[in-house]
Amino acid sequence: MQLLFWPCMITSLIVSIIALSTRKAKLLVISSILILPISLYLAATPLFLVWGLIFPLLYLGAAKFIAKKMIWLAILLVVPNFLLVGWLGFVVLNQ
Repeated sequence: MQLLFWPCMITSLIVSIIALSTRKAKLLVISSILILPISLYLAATPLFLVWGLIFPLLYLGAAKFIAKKMIWLAILLVVPNFLLVGWLGFVVLNQ
């Protein structure tokens, strides 16, 4: 399980940074696929319920905005994914 979640989350963030800097929407679609396992896991917990499924959708929305050449909106949609991974890392390290 650990092998699936953390490497995919970190890779998702790295690919999203590359996607935003090169303005390639396809890379954000790949990022949404990479963050899908942790999103499904979070959606199964009582704390997140449906909210866990929003994180891949944020990447897809950012891909749509990159295609429309609205980079600042794409960045705003990617930021919650960084906050999620940062918060999860903080919680795991401070258990």
